[in-house]
Amino acid sequence: MKGNIIEAAKYVNHPSFNGVFTKHFFSSEDNDRLNNVEVVIMPNFEITPHIHETAIEFFYVVEGEGEFLDNTEWRKIEKGVAFKAPIGMTHGIKNTGKKPLVLFSTFSPSIR
Repeated sequence: MKGNIIEAAKYVNHPSFNGVFTKHFFSSEDNDRLNNVEVVIMPNFEITPHIHETAIEFFYVVEGEGEFLDNTEWRKIEKGVAFKAPIGMTHGIKNTGKKPLVLFSTFSPSIR
């Protein structure tokens, strides 16, 4: 990062989910209040259900379509939709489309 401009980050394999790639922008090293991540989920892959005990996660769908697990119910998501997972809520995301599902995710407070 130069000043307040973030240089191009690179995608890396998600450490826990196959077919999922992340690109980190702000992290706890930069700001302890939030971190931003671009997430790409390839077709037929998913981020399996999980819980964040200490952070709210907010999502915005940049491209693609899929489903979001909202506690116990899978809900359709598509380009332009925003959704969140409050602290302690079971959530997951799966790509049900034929193209990559691209999300912009923000955690508050930062989990990195």
